[in-house]
Amino acid sequence: MKVYTVHIHPGHADPLEDAVLIREGFNFWAFILSGLWALYHRQWLAFVGLLVVSVLCNIAVDLANGGPEMDFLLALATGIGFGLIANDLRRHKLARQGWKMVDIIASPNETGALHRFISKAASAPKITPGAVSSYHSSYNGSIPTL
Repeated sequence: MKVYTVHIHPGHADPLEDAVLIREGFNFWAFILSGLWALYHRQWLAFVGLLVVSVLCNIAVDLANGGPEMDFLLALATGIGFGLIANDLRRHKLARQGWKMVDIIASPNETGALHRFISKAASAPKITPGAVSSYHSSYNGSIPTL
């Protein structure tokens, strides 16, 4: 089962329709196509960071008189590292743009996760700010016992 975070932009007319799901964990496509993945998702700083790391790896290979094996291992390590943090970079970018993470959904695939989120959101009771503040004002700090 895969885990997805659901992000909506509160300013959109229908935030549920524009929901973005981001899978938790390793991103295979960011590992294989690091630079292209960053450009496709408009991760400009990540792309520049990849270029800087690539140049530094080439300098390290030249300074250590390493061969193609060392170059391959450094490129592999860079790809694995980027694959591990790529989805987190997307979440961070969405948060900077005002998107809110509203749910975490477990599902076998993204379509099922989106369907589960929409059905869950449609059946959820609407919470008003007044209801939340009245709950917090009535809470006395004690933990209920069974």
